Amino acid sequence: MLHSLPPSYFIAHLRVEPSTFAYLVTRLDSTATENFHQPSGRPQLSVRVQLAIAQFRSGHYGNRASVLVVAQRFGAFPGAVVNATRRVLSPILRWEAGMIRWPTAAKRQAHSPGLEERYGFKGCIVAVDGTTIPFAYAPSVDPWCFFVRHKRYKVNVLVACDWDLRITSLVQGFTGAAPDTVVQATVPWHAYPKLYFSADEYLVGDKGMLGSDRVLLPHKGPAAYIRANRNYNYQHARRRSSAEKVIGVLKGRFGSLMELRTPVASDADFTRVMEWVAACSVLLNVCIGLDDFFPHVEHADRAVNATGESLALLPPVAGAARSRLQQQVLRFMIAQDLYHG
Repeated sequence: MLHSLPPSYFIAHLRVEPSTFAYLVTRLDSTATENFHQPSGRPQLSVRVQLAIAQFRSGHYGNRASVLVVAQRFGAFPGAVVNATRRVLSPILRWEAGMIRWPTAAKRQAHSPGLEERYGFKGCIVAVDGTTIPFAYAPSVDPWCFFVRHKRYKVNVLVACDWDLRITSLVQGFTGAAPDTVVQATVPWHAYPKLYFSADEYLVGDKGMLGSDRVLLPHKGPAAYIRANRNYNYQHARRRSSAEKVIGVLKGRFGSLMELRTPVASDADFTRVMEWVAACSVLLNVCIGLDDFFPHVEHADRAVNATGESLALLPPVAGAARSRLQQQVLRFMIAQDLYHG
């Protein structure tokens, strides 16, 4: 019935365009035959129906995403809804290594001139931001580790994206109580920058992150009110907004990330939470690759302190790198008549 309705109805239910859905059906059927066509010959729901179930569950939250409601909507047993979701997520997770990748040196070099002309940030290759994924229910094990100042139980996720709004790095495994600085300290591109950045390349992050010569942050505290620093922060925010937009698009398209209904009572449950977030991120990159765009909802969480700023001191090498970049950006702003008095 969905295919007989206008595309807007299809997108509202399954969060992707009909052409993208058809692509996913074909890819799943060809690359995950063992998931949907068992050797025993035991009948299953068609790949189309199982994908539709998984898409509906990932695209909605609250009571609409409950297993019983989804089962009633699709005319299936509750157990079939759970099994269909797992069969669909399993092959999608195998695509993660190919879909969520750090941009190659050639791609970084190709994009750099265009970004410099638009924003004045020469060598900026990625934007990064942190967000949290709330739970509908309190975890059964160590719930205080997930409790945050917003009085919700959450997990922390660090997302990096390129300028085509593709997710290039997804870091999980931390509870909501862990600040972005703790998450960032474990990220490969932070721990081993020489493997991820060429000479004079860097990324931009927000105030809640650890600064370095490869991670350039805005000014914070009283220094942010100095005119030159305020102008730099303005342009920095314009460049960094890509990461916030990606998070908004991710949660807007896959509404389940606004409030996961998955119970967390064991390590396996926590792993399933991370797999759910990863699968939604992979699907977002698939949609971007197919020019399947979706209206986004601005959404950004901060899990550092009451002001959203990291309390870590900026290393001297990071301050020097930011000063060099700031001079470059301010010259660009003056030339483009963007500098505010």
